[in-house]
Amino acid sequence: MNKLARIASTLAALAALTAVAAPAAAAAEETTAAAAKAPRHGRGKGAPQFPQDAARFSKRVDEKFAKQRAKVEAKMQKRGVPAARRAEVRKVLDEVQAQVRAAVDRAAKDGVITQDEAKQVRKLAREARKAIGKQLGLEKKPEPEKGTKRPAGVQIMYAT
Repeated sequence: MNKLARIASTLAALAALTAVAAPAAAAAEETTAAAAKAPRHGRGKGAPQFPQDAARFSKRVDEKFAKQRAKVEAKMQKRGVPAARRAEVRKVLDEVQAQVRAAVDRAAKDGVITQDEAKQVRKLAREARKAIGKQLGLEKKPEPEKGTKRPAGVQIMYAT
C-alpha cells in the first residue's frame, strides 16, 4: 500500500508540473517574440538592426528631436534666459533640426535605412549640434594646459 501511495503522489506531482510548465513555455516564447520586436538602441546585443524600416528610423529621430528640444527649454528656463535670446535659440534649433530631417527624408526615399545612411545622418546631426554651439557662442571652454600655475589662493589638500 505504501508503494502505491508513493507512485500516485509522484504521478500527481508530474501532472501538476506538466500543467504549470506548458503555459510557462508559451509565455517564454511570447517574451522572446516581443523582445525581437522591441526597439534596439546602442551597441552590443541591443544594437539597432540594419537595414531598418524608414518609418521606425524616422520615429526614433523625432523622439530624439523632442528630447533635445525639451532639454534646451529646461536649461533656458533654469538659467533665466531672456525672451529674445530664447527666440534666437529656438530659431537656430529649428533650422538645424530641419537640416537633419531633410537628410533623414533623403535616406528614407526607398523605405529602408541602411547602416551607412544612418551613419551619415548621425554625422550630420553631430556636426549640426557643434554648429549650434558655435553660432550661439556656447562652445566649451578650453582645458588649461599642463604645467600651468594654479590661480592664487587655490590650495590642494592632501590626506595624511
